[in-house]
Amino acid sequence: MRWFVRLSRRLAVLMAVATLPSAVVASAALAQPAQSAKPAQSAKPRESVGAPTTLKILTFNIWLEGTAVPDGLDHVVETIRMSDANVILLSEAGAAANPIAKALSTPGKPYYAASSDDAGIVSAFPIIDQADFPYAKKAVLDVHGREVTTYAAHLYYRNYATYLPRGYGGGVDEPSEFAKYDWNKLPGGPVLDVDKVLKVNADSGRPDVIGTIVADAAGERAKRRAVFLGGDFNEPSVYDWTAATGSLFDHHGLTIPWQTTALLRDAGYVDAYRSEYPNPVTHPGFTWPSDNPDKAVGDLTWAPEADERDRIDFVFHRPEPGVRLVGAGIVGPRSTIVRSERVVEDTDDHFLPIPEHWPSDHKAVLATYRLAGPPARR
Repeated sequence: MRWFVRLSRRLAVLMAVATLPSAVVASAALAQPAQSAKPAQSAKPRESVGAPTTLKILTFNIWLEGTAVPDGLDHVVETIRMSDANVILLSEAGAAANPIAKALSTPGKPYYAASSDDAGIVSAFPIIDQADFPYAKKAVLDVHGREVTTYAAHLYYRNYATYLPRGYGGGVDEPSEFAKYDWNKLPGGPVLDVDKVLKVNADSGRPDVIGTIVADAAGERAKRRAVFLGGDFNEPSVYDWTAATGSLFDHHGLTIPWQTTALLRDAGYVDAYRSEYPNPVTHPGFTWPSDNPDKAVGDLTWAPEADERDRIDFVFHRPEPGVRLVGAGIVGPRSTIVRSERVVEDTDDHFLPIPEHWPSDHKAVLATYRLAGPPARR
């Protein structure tokens, strides 16, 4: 969910967001296929431009570059294979994106990678351009003749405001009144002032980062590119803290319009999982925390006496001609952690098959789309 080792860098980048002269820093070189060998002559030929393509987008926090559990990177690759994803938006990936792409590649079917020091993108389709953002990576894909822009985001982990109503500090930065409590239990109990919660959340910089991406994506859409965005937002959804869930999940009666996903909603983006399953009571879609039998419970919870479950990992798309969402599901264990206990979810959420060993402390999300060829020129 959150890296300690890069805290100083993250704080520096957060300060830089407001002063960046441009929304994005272009990479010096384009991504190269994980395998340098050309596809064999017997490889399946490309579909013609205009032929529909199934685009399966997986957003996946792989927990410390896949190193948190034994053979974790192997389990990451196995999870991707089982999901049949052909675009993978990675968080906590760092240098792991390239070896993941290499492991997924087969003769005649290379995978491609776009890396940063955190977020990364792995694709079965050629990457024709890429760029870096604070807390995010961008890659433009050639999907059988249609250009598609993808963004993988791993947003700032501190100022985790969703813990305040649950009576925990949430690692709030100075000069907030909550900073002195760090991640510890609040002596005054849950914070029930929505304005205070939203102030802490806004100070995280997460809404600003996504606002920068949305602005950049407007230029991509002007180029007639389909746009997809996903990742670990470290923030719940505006669709999930509602009146219907007020008495559940330690929400303590609060309705909270979380700013980052509200910004995406207002910009016309569609939350894939919540679009398919609009009821946050029957289908909460929790992605944090995930149970992991290979780890002690203490390694998986940050609010040990609370129900800290939230949906903080997402796939979004911007509706365009020829882009159709056809399904979404949770990829991860059905079990979770509630008040330091391993608990099997009794929700109606749609879970997809996973390997025997789970490599993360998050659950992943898979969204499936049908993508037509390039739209007609205006």
